[in-house]
Amino acid sequence: PPASRLPPVGRVARALGGSLRSREFWVAEAVFLLAFTAMALVIAHAPDVWGTEKPMDMALINALADGRDFPPRDPWLSGTDLDGYYYLGHWLAALLLMGTGVEPTVGYNLALAAFFALAASAAYGLGAALAGLADRRAALGGLALVAVVMVAGNLAAALELARHDGPLTQFPWFQASRVVPDTINEFPAFSWLLGDLHAHLMAVPYTLLALALALQWLLRGPQTAGVVIGAVVCGCLYAINSWSYPVTCGLLLAATAVAPGSRRDRAIHGLALIGVGLVAILPFLLHFDAPASGLGLVENRRTLPEAGRDAILTVGLALWLVAAAYLAVATAQPRRVLLVAGAAIVAAVAVGALTGARLGWPALLLAAAGLAAWQLLRTHRRAPEAFVWLTAFGGFTCLLLPELFFVRDAFAGGPLERMNTVFKLGYQAWLLLGIAGVGAFAVHLPALPRGLRLGWAAGAASLAVASAAFALAGPYARTSGFAGPARLDGLGWLAAGAPGDVGAIDWLRRHADPAAVVLETAGDDYSPAGHARISTFTGRSTLIGWAGHVLQWGEDPGNRRSDVTELYRAPDAAAARPLLESYGVDYVVVGPLERGDHGADGEGKWDELGDRVFERAGTTIWRVD
Repeated sequence: PPASRLPPVGRVARALGGSLRSREFWVAEAVFLLAFTAMALVIAHAPDVWGTEKPMDMALINALADGRDFPPRDPWLSGTDLDGYYYLGHWLAALLLMGTGVEPTVGYNLALAAFFALAASAAYGLGAALAGLADRRAALGGLALVAVVMVAGNLAAALELARHDGPLTQFPWFQASRVVPDTINEFPAFSWLLGDLHAHLMAVPYTLLALALALQWLLRGPQTAGVVIGAVVCGCLYAINSWSYPVTCGLLLAATAVAPGSRRDRAIHGLALIGVGLVAILPFLLHFDAPASGLGLVENRRTLPEAGRDAILTVGLALWLVAAAYLAVATAQPRRVLLVAGAAIVAAVAVGALTGARLGWPALLLAAAGLAAWQLLRTHRRAPEAFVWLTAFGGFTCLLLPELFFVRDAFAGGPLERMNTVFKLGYQAWLLLGIAGVGAFAVHLPALPRGLRLGWAAGAASLAVASAAFALAGPYARTSGFAGPARLDGLGWLAAGAPGDVGAIDWLRRHADPAAVVLETAGDDYSPAGHARISTFTGRSTLIGWAGHVLQWGEDPGNRRSDVTELYRAPDAAAARPLLESYGVDYVVVGPLERGDHGADGEGKWDELGDRVFERAGTTIWRVD
């Protein structure tokens, strides 16, 4: 029967059957499988779930996997809920663990590979669609976007490699993310190599999905089903990585505003995009209390040469690629380009002269974003070209905003006050400018004069080779030359030095109530010794884990660290009991780390306060009476 006469399940089944017979479906599956396998192989040679932000991500995933309520318990501050951080991405990772039944320390690494494969598949699909609409080979467009957005490194990594004169296993790959002073300048290839299953990383596939919807809307106009999907994706992005929401939702609204259709339909779809998205994540919004406290003005800006150098080192390849679109416009409409750019620069010079501010770089970014917006309005009936300008506008805006404002967070007032703003918006600029660059290659390159086209292509090829430096040297250095056996268990680092701790973690996960409170020793954030390892790998709350993170989530740890010290060093049960009861402690862990921090003199009191329920290789757990 005709599809319109089938029930919804029948229509879905017919659509799925058609997909299974299509070449595109199997190509997409192959991209996912190859990306997953490649990333899993890299991870298997550097699998330890410790260092940088991995403990935080592991703690949230475990708390969500074993939790019963939303918001989840804060695993690093007992007695409180995690209502100051966006955690939907971690919940999705927890679903993978629960659905497959794998151990969390293995599941963490598999989830990391799965998110990479999802992002690579989304990038391939978007690039293939964009190239196909521009009458180019779809497969090449898809592979190009995967290479530029997901695999390539920045030019800072190439510069580091050129300077490096030691063994390749000692290549300082981490420095590629620290280009602009006092900020973070990550890009997807770095993020996945680092291995932090963090919010900005997990948002990538959903951002690419939303942008694919924007391309579809520019081509055919938004339809009700597509708007609902886009709204849910945008809403979920707010709960996955709130920084992604205004950028992605803003670009979808811009696509809606210029898409084919009546003004009335576009207005309705725009309102639905916001409204349906907020309703979709209403349970999250009802308890989310963002720890940010408004915007601040950037006072100490870089000079134009400094900012230009940093831009080349961070997003140089994408800037060169997207320049093809601007060159095409400049050769066809030189007066309009000069008018827009000139007006922005003159205004910036005038304001700078009056205020003493350094506005040369913001002026150039404003000119680039303004010209992109202008061209978006002019080309909105030509979907591939309009999409290039839409993503270019978004990318340059993401570079511009941190030059003017910063979000006031826990770092406000110090040298790192711009760190998160530059980090989170710069990350999205990488994605958007990379997409715009690949699109410009497909759409605008043929419009350039032959000599200019050849020169630009030669420059693009050179920069592409340089950008491959990180993809080649980074994994080799990160894995110490792929030495040693491959494994996916992330607890090997702890098993080597404290095998009893690994057994204690397993016992608590199997026997302790998810709402139990566990006492373990407290230490500094990013502790290489393993402070907060019990709460991290069990999801059970401890008195205080990483206090700096707790502060960033909007909570005050107070005197908890000193209280932990007092508990372990209390000479007898009578001295420890009041604090144990005030914090509702259910289990006490004493292992090599606790003895190293507090000694073993007061250890006998725990036998008076509870029962030994686990003991192995120097690690003991007491259940408190």
